Amino acid sequence: MDTAQDLDINKFYDSINSNPDYIEGPNNQLFVQTPLHIAASEGHTRLALEILRLKPSLGKKLNPNGLSPLILALHKGHTATVKGLIRYDPDLICVHGRGGITPLHYVVERQDIDLLIKFG
Repeated sequence: MDTAQDLDINKFYDSINSNPDYIEGPNNQLFVQTPLHIAASEGHTRLALEILRLKPSLGKKLNPNGLSPLILALHKGHTATVKGLIRYDPDLICVHGRGGITPLHYVVERQDIDLLIKFG
């Protein structure tokens, strides 16, 4: 039986098959809500990592609100997604978003020692 995350991954690939620009199109825009932003903000860790594997540059894209996928996952409290993203690309903790804030700044401000140790 497929898990919800497997179904999301299957839908993601269906979207790529029906529109080859689905994953490439957002890369050409400065501020855009990418599939990675959506997966990270919803806590879909496996889907977020699948997208990041296919298009690593999306991890550093900012949405129209100036937020990266990692900061969205942090804001929503999706710790597993946060850990997965930084395990895949530790440089994501240094992506400057709105107001120059990085995910590392955010974790320090929240005094989230567990995530700070993971970031370190």
